[in-house]
Amino acid sequence: MRKVAKSPDVFKSLLVGGILGLLILFSNALFSQTLNSTASTQRDKCGYDEAQAMHLLSVLGDHWGYGYDSLLVDLQRWQQSPYVTVDSLGASVQNRALWQLTITADYPPTELRRTVFIHARTHPSEVQAFWVTNAVINLLLSEDEFAQLLRDRCIFYIIPMYNPDGVELEYPRENAHGVDIESNWYAHPVEPEVAVLRSRFTELMATEAPIEVALNLHSAFACKRYFVYHDAVGTSPTYTVQEKGFIGGVRSYFMEGMEPWSYFVSWTSGTPLRYPESWFWTNFHEDVMALTYEDMNCDAAGEYDRTAYALLHGVADYLGVVVTSVVEAAEAVPDNFDLQQNYPNPVRLSEASSLSTIIQYSLQEVEPVRLVLYDILGRQVKVLDAGVRSAATHRVFFNASNLPAGSYFYRLQTTAGVRTRQLIIMK
Repeated sequence: MRKVAKSPDVFKSLLVGGILGLLILFSNALFSQTLNSTASTQRDKCGYDEAQAMHLLSVLGDHWGYGYDSLLVDLQRWQQSPYVTVDSLGASVQNRALWQLTITADYPPTELRRTVFIHARTHPSEVQAFWVTNAVINLLLSEDEFAQLLRDRCIFYIIPMYNPDGVELEYPRENAHGVDIESNWYAHPVEPEVAVLRSRFTELMATEAPIEVALNLHSAFACKRYFVYHDAVGTSPTYTVQEKGFIGGVRSYFMEGMEPWSYFVSWTSGTPLRYPESWFWTNFHEDVMALTYEDMNCDAAGEYDRTAYALLHGVADYLGVVVTSVVEAAEAVPDNFDLQQNYPNPVRLSEASSLSTIIQYSLQEVEPVRLVLYDILGRQVKVLDAGVRSAATHRVFFNASNLPAGSYFYRLQTTAGVRTRQLIIMK
């Protein structure tokens, strides 16, 4: 074969092409380094403390008190409910199943149900995240009127143990490969657990009822309960308004136990491409309220039932599934607010269908409320509702089965005044 001599122009082109190729590689490396640098400046949202993690392991026992075998037992129990479907979405590094619970009503919906996704125990040492999840599951599976309403109008997907290998190996934060899968979402390749969850998110976001609320449950070594708020620099001004509304709504049900939105502000230097929330924001922006919730990781941790109550009521308020009607005209609510007679009244303890009663009140403007039940002697029996509520008609479900027969009074206090009505319980 005859060789063809290359002209100086050809050599020049090759030289220029080679330089351009090197520049592109350098630019890509610099971009990647910049992203990693930006991400590395973000504070650890859990405030990990190795000594505290090991202390709690010694106090709580193997696997921080709850291992994969315990989960398998609970899955069998949960699966007995007609409202639960249990599926394996895929496997971990060591081939343990990543289990998902689907919780919703056991009858066809009259309209599309709203989708909520919850995953927990990414960091094995943060077992409190599971106990909150467990309380959420138990409430959703109960026959409480509020739970029935949520099941009727929503569908919940819950992964109670996202990092089973780490739990079994008693790694405080990592999976079996020694990788923190919380910050692995933009790695190449991603860890098996991340691939499974990301695939599930992608699948659900392509449906007619995509995820609207995605909660990533952790627990903080600062021994505080809080949400990780994302600054406008890393999201958008519109999203920060939505965040403040959501966080404030949840907190209104546990005001003394949760920190305000400003307690932990993140993403102040941009969007760190590391986390599940980063994935949601990058791909879906304001369409998904994707947040990390941090429970308490310390000896004082507890009140998981109350935390679950606050989370679910906050989600319901955010999605608008509890509000029955919005106040639109000034004359629709006399004197700025109204408290209606509960129904049914009287509550008959002899009839199982009447153990619960509905108390409805309406507000004309956003304001703090406190709805309290008193006995005939004026002693407080139960706080039925408390927090900042929207200009709307709200319904409160109250189960009276634990109270003796007699006359009671429920009192609604707002900034505009006070209203009181009588509630009667009969055997």
